[in-house]
Amino acid sequence: MKHILTWGIAISVVGCGLPAAQAASSGDRDRDGIPDAWEEHGYDADGDGVVDVDLPAMGASPHHKDLFVEMDYMPGLLPPQHELDLIVESFAEIPMINPDGSRGIAIHLDAGPARGDAYDLGGGNEIPHNDLPRGMFDVTRYRQSESDPNRRGIFHYMIWGDSYGGQGSSGISWVNGMEFLVTVGPRFWGRASEGARVGTFIHELGHNLGLGHGGSDDINGKPQYLSVMNYRYQVSGVPRMNNSRYYGYSTRTMRPLDENALIESEGFGPSTAGYAYEYRGTNGYQKVAANGPIDFDGDGTISSTPVAVDINRDGRLTTLAAMSDVRTLRLPATRIRRVVRSTPDELTAIPNKLTADLARELESASSSPQHQ
Repeated sequence: MKHILTWGIAISVVGCGLPAAQAASSGDRDRDGIPDAWEEHGYDADGDGVVDVDLPAMGASPHHKDLFVEMDYMPGLLPPQHELDLIVESFAEIPMINPDGSRGIAIHLDAGPARGDAYDLGGGNEIPHNDLPRGMFDVTRYRQSESDPNRRGIFHYMIWGDSYGGQGSSGISWVNGMEFLVTVGPRFWGRASEGARVGTFIHELGHNLGLGHGGSDDINGKPQYLSVMNYRYQVSGVPRMNNSRYYGYSTRTMRPLDENALIESEGFGPSTAGYAYEYRGTNGYQKVAANGPIDFDGDGTISSTPVAVDINRDGRLTTLAAMSDVRTLRLPATRIRRVVRSTPDELTAIPNKLTADLARELESASSSPQHQ
């Protein structure tokens, strides 16, 4: 079983070669949680006049939202460069407007020297293979030993691992925190797909940024919630009518679906234009436009009257809402945190069961033979 844990956090402000009060008032024009002064001049952790974290040299800008992630990895588990490129492209496409007039988030991934200059920000290490029996507590321990402490609160930290806790979960993350773990390694996942690595990275980082499995809530499997936060799309991506697949956060608020009265002729509504819905019914595998007629009950016909179907497979008939992740993404969750409280009494566990076996089951139930 995979758990997502919330982290108790106390926040204090430290300077950047400036008095604390002046650093706090230096502004944050792009609202990415990193003070403008640090993005322009770097971060001087101890106020000795020497920059300890050279953010502008790493690509930070006070005019464009930045997100930094340091990546450690177990032997053979760091993704190839083109998969890191896909992660960068996904964040660059997020429709959030910046002071420089462009859109997107500039995510800066640090793998050390293993993936070339574009992904070498001076951190990122190979660590020994470890079963990580304590999950996020082990990740926190590795951060303390492997990462520059001056980066805490600026950089998210993650590990590309094999597995944790002796089970096949795809990963684990602190909600509104700064660390996460991706575990789609060979022990349980065999030769994991590109989508499994890219989608799970974005998924787990999404929890750090305040997103649940349903976006603004934790209701999973909503088919009109077009996001990798949704188990349904985490590994396989959101299908599009042009045969591409989208690995990213939802960018549109969709019409709620009442599972007691689904209108098959309307599908998921006009906001899903361009996306596809894949399912298996009496006529086998089907791929249809998400904004067109959908045979929700799989009986081979489009009903003229509402139908009742548990389309997110949670054993209940409810109304499913799907907010835009862009509206709920808490990028300022990266605001500097220097005092951390993380005793077990302060952790709240939310069950998460996306294992390798469940991922294969979801793909088999909804995808085409070519995609399996």
